[in-house]
Amino acid sequence: MRYWPNPAHKRETTEAGPPGWRPSKEPCPDDLTVEEREELLRNSVPGGSGARSRRYTLRRANTGLQFYEAKWHTDVDDEPEFHGHPTTRVPNRVLRVFRDEGRITQAEYRRHVRELG
Repeated sequence: MRYWPNPAHKRETTEAGPPGWRPSKEPCPDDLTVEEREELLRNSVPGGSGARSRRYTLRRANTGLQFYEAKWHTDVDDEPEFHGHPTTRVPNRVLRVFRDEGRITQAEYRRHVRELG
């Protein structure tokens, strides 16, 4: 599993080329490094079954919890490649995994299951 940026969610130039951000897309934070993006993908939780299902992860920032969704877009050398972006929708099943793994507290789980689920 590997990460490759989607310019539609970027306001800055990345390894994928110049930004192609569109107002209808949620922009990615400018402060995420390539290493952080890859780590977010590695720590992501599948939303369904299969190697190409959407994946979800979170990041703690100064502004609070940030949730991300990763979507498969191609295979490179038989390895699924994903791009990710901020999201306002996370399946309740995934939020339970975050809670059970200790990545969010019980109080955060209760709040976000209402807001994101």
